[in-house]
Amino acid sequence: MRRNALAVAELAEACAAAGTDLVLVSTNEVFDGRRTDGRGYVPGDRPAPGNPYGASKLAGETAAQAAFLRRGGALAASDGAPSARPQLAIVRTAWLFGPPGNDFPARILAAAERARAAGEPLHVVGDEIGSPTYAPDLADAIVELLGGGAYAGFHHVVNAGATSRAAWARAVLAAAGLDVPVTEVPLASWARPSAVPAWAVLAPTPLPSGEPLRPWEAALADYLPLLLRGRAPVARP
Repeated sequence: MRRNALAVAELAEACAAAGTDLVLVSTNEVFDGRRTDGRGYVPGDRPAPGNPYGASKLAGETAAQAAFLRRGGALAASDGAPSARPQLAIVRTAWLFGPPGNDFPARILAAAERARAAGEPLHVVGDEIGSPTYAPDLADAIVELLGGGAYAGFHHVVNAGATSRAAWARAVLAAAGLDVPVTEVPLASWARPSAVPAWAVLAPTPLPSGEPLRPWEAALADYLPLLLRGRAPVARP
């Protein structure tokens, strides 16, 4: 809460007072992930965090909006034209991966090597679904939003497509040339310090160009060579 809510509140207050725009990067975890209709969350859906991280990020969103509202800032783009008032953009994203690593693909590669050394399958959650998003693509999208001039409001920015953790893991292993069997396990059986949303899919909002971000598979294909170069050589069976 100190980092994601209180610090954001101070930052937003300072930006709004100085007439400076602010882009706040938030998360799909402001939603509890319990929807079952197969649709991604849109900005108009009511947030309902299911864990402390999501609650802290939602508190930051709320504090930033309150600060800009007090200072007369723009919380929504009204006519598509740049605002003379300081603008607040809240960009929600999900399942980030990319440089400098220590992300899901990197952890899967490390876990696969351990599993293969032990002669065991790799166990990965099969019923947690989300929108993998390549960090450089997210950055490019934010730059595009800024270039469009009118960016106040909520934006859901994710790579196209959705997948399960297990399917994502299989894609990583295939791209890396690792032949390790994957066994799917239920999310309920995977102990974690904090509950994660089972449905972590965001419906992307339009960018100024009208072009959606590329599919997550294409982004992963660009990233894997970079990730593999940074790893020690893997002995092939």
